[in-house]
Amino acid sequence: MKKIFMVMALLVVSACQNTNFFGEGDPEFDPDFNKYVDNVILVEKGSDYVIYEYKDVRVDEIAAIAALYCYEQGNKLARLTNIDLYKNNSRRAYFMCDNQS
Repeated sequence: MKKIFMVMALLVVSACQNTNFFGEGDPEFDPDFNKYVDNVILVEKGSDYVIYEYKDVRVDEIAAIAALYCYEQGNKLARLTNIDLYKNNSRRAYFMCDNQS
């Protein structure tokens, strides 16, 4: 148990010494908001669902946008229910906004 603790502590210390650990200043981690503007379309929305059409973007990036939308609908959680292939190599992601339980 002491060895595991020591290894974990060593990893934390080495990570803290790395100034670029969280991607600050690294172009790979800088968000490109134009990518979302050009490649994500809000298709339909309601108080308990939201549908996005997207291309050249990962679904986990869309999930973050859906989570913000559902949170604004009364602190609800976004749940991905379906992804459909759509026209011109785009996809549609369907999210339900569920109450927190």
